[in-house]
Amino acid sequence: MAKAKSKNRKWKFVERVFMIFAIISLGTVIVRAMDSKITSSGNEANNTGRCDQDAVFVPVGSIGVCMDKYEASAGGNCPYPDPGNQNASLANLNSSGCYPESEPGRLPWRFISQDQAERACALAGKRLATNAEWYSAALGTPDKTGAWSTADCQVENNWSAHPGPAGSGKNCVSGTGAYDMIGNVWEWVAGTVTDGSFEDHPLPAAGYIAGTDGYSLPGTTTPEISDLSYNGDYFWIKPNAIRAIARGGYWDNGTDAGQYAVYIVVPPEQAATGIGFRCATLPRY
Repeated sequence: MAKAKSKNRKWKFVERVFMIFAIISLGTVIVRAMDSKITSSGNEANNTGRCDQDAVFVPVGSIGVCMDKYEASAGGNCPYPDPGNQNASLANLNSSGCYPESEPGRLPWRFISQDQAERACALAGKRLATNAEWYSAALGTPDKTGAWSTADCQVENNWSAHPGPAGSGKNCVSGTGAYDMIGNVWEWVAGTVTDGSFEDHPLPAAGYIAGTDGYSLPGTTTPEISDLSYNGDYFWIKPNAIRAIARGGYWDNGTDAGQYAVYIVVPPEQAATGIGFRCATLPRY
């Protein structure tokens, strides 16, 4: 009788050990499956439902942001699919059902001021990306210093059209999966610089970028010698009055364009031929 009880205790102990091992193993499988889903998707955050199909997930800040995959174009219901002046952009913004879209093969929406671009993004239920969000989304884009082909980012009139349709350069894609963050058109980001300072933080003089600061902006520049550590990218700034921020460069900037390149010259209410935009929104969780 005592031996039977002893055997029962042993079997119960074995069963408990087996159950604990099974629970731990199952938990490990689940965790690994979840990790695999997150890492294997890479930046295909659309598959997790966080971003729409026309956007990419950018891991910046506490929750990240969904950035338009392509430069914004005037939507199908806009009276001016390729605005040729600021009045055409205004007509688009005042037209019911017209809003910016993120699609390959469409010409970027230009001749739009930073103020108008903010309004355009709002019509799409989005907003302009912050400077830090744009910078994070652009990292990893091939920032060549010469020998640009039709497959590269357009910075030397190297596509058949200037600007060209979004996504024309198959190699011009960032680490987050966003196209044309360098070249084709400059892109407005949110925020302004007042008398040479961003959020009370003084910015350097115009020149070749030789260092960055804690605001994802140039921290150091040199007037004449380009720095290969920053791919020869250039910083343009007018250190007076209120100036809007554009990033990336356009189709004719050459090596001056790049993921570090910044253009702080145009007032927020003024449009230009070589400046477009793209929108962003918070992810769904």
